[in-house]
Amino acid sequence: MQLYGRVRELSGFGLSYRQIQEAVLRNRQVRLAKSTISVWVNGLHGPTGRLNSFRPNPTPELAYVIGVILGDGNLNIHGYNAELILAVTDHDFAEEFSRCLAKVLHRERPYKIRWSERKNRWVVQGSSILLHKFLNCEWRSFKKCIEHCDRCRGAFLRAFYDSEGSISRKLVVSNTRRDLLRYVQKLLKDANIETTSLRVDTSAGTSLKDPRTGRIYLRRKDCFQFSVRMQSISKFAE
Repeated sequence: MQLYGRVRELSGFGLSYRQIQEAVLRNRQVRLAKSTISVWVNGLHGPTGRLNSFRPNPTPELAYVIGVILGDGNLNIHGYNAELILAVTDHDFAEEFSRCLAKVLHRERPYKIRWSERKNRWVVQGSSILLHKFLNCEWRSFKKCIEHCDRCRGAFLRAFYDSEGSISRKLVVSNTRRDLLRYVQKLLKDANIETTSLRVDTSAGTSLKDPRTGRIYLRRKDCFQFSVRMQSISKFAE
C-alpha cells in the first residue's frame, strides 16, 4: 500500500514508468515491474485486490458499527472470510447495521438481511479482513472514532443501546464489561443525561435458560447494568 501511494504520487509529477521504477528502487530498495506500475497508475488494479476497501476515518456509520460489535454483533473467522455478523429479532436494527456497514466498506448497496429459521433471527453478514482486524481490538482503542464529534458519539450510543438496551418501566443497558458501561455513562453525562449508579444485575454462576433449545447454562461472568433517570429520558431521546 505504501509503494502504491508513492507510485501514484510520482505519476502525478509526470514521471515515466522507468523513472518511477528507479525512484522507488532508490528510496525503498524495491524493484517494481513496469507492468505493475502501469496497472497501478491507470487504476486497473491495486495491491488490496478484491478486499473490501476500509480506512478507519471517523464517521457516524463507523461509530455505529463499533457500537454494534461491542454489543450484539460478532466477529468470526470462517475459512478465508473475516466475518462481521449481527443476528437480532428487530428488523429495523438489522437494516441500520446493514446500511452503516455498507457505507463503511464503500459498497453501493446495503448488505442483504436474511431470516434464519434456525436462529429465529434476522441476520446481516459482511466480510472484510481490514475492518475485522480494526474491530478485533480492546474497546478503548475506538475512543478517537467514537468521540470525534456529537454525531459520532450519538451513533455509537444508539448502536450500543440498540444492542444492549431494554425498556419497560426503565431504560436500562446491561453488559458484562463494567469498564465499558462506565465509559457509556461518561458519554451520557457529557451530554447532560443523568443515570443511576452501576450495579450487578446477575451474578456469575446463576443459571440461564435458552428459550430456543430449553438448555440450561451457567453464566460465566457478572452482568452489570444502569438506567437513565426519568428526568433525562426526553434528553436521551433527543
